Amino acid sequence: MSRPVVVVGCGPAGLAVTACLVERGVRPVLLDRADQVGSAWRNHYDRLHLHTTRDQSYLPGRPFPRHWPQYVPRALVVEYLDAYAEAFGLEPQLNTAVQRVEPGEGGEWRVRLGDGADLRASHVVMATGFNRVPY
Repeated sequence: MSRPVVVVGCGPAGLAVTACLVERGVRPVLLDRADQVGSAWRNHYDRLHLHTTRDQSYLPGRPFPRHWPQYVPRALVVEYLDAYAEAFGLEPQLNTAVQRVEPGEGGEWRVRLGDGADLRASHVVMATGFNRVPY
């Protein structure tokens, strides 16, 4: 299957870049090995809050609700990420591991999935997070 863009990672960065592409008429393939978007946020300790204010921390096109605390707690960040994906009609392919990304023929990228399937794309965005091996 060939698509213009594959985005690897359904955390805040992956969701944001995918939403921005969708707003511009590009429908990327959005992949994550976890079973839910924002998996890193779901696994942090309960008392975690954003270290920046809600006015500086929201993703493109969808500010945090004004009635939320100035420093948004982890549970609300998780709720926000779920709502963000839904608001932009994002359809992530969850439980989908990426094993390898490498140059393909004709300038395309080949994305090898954990089940052995290959995707081809003209662009790949690696949004796997700071603590992850990108591929």
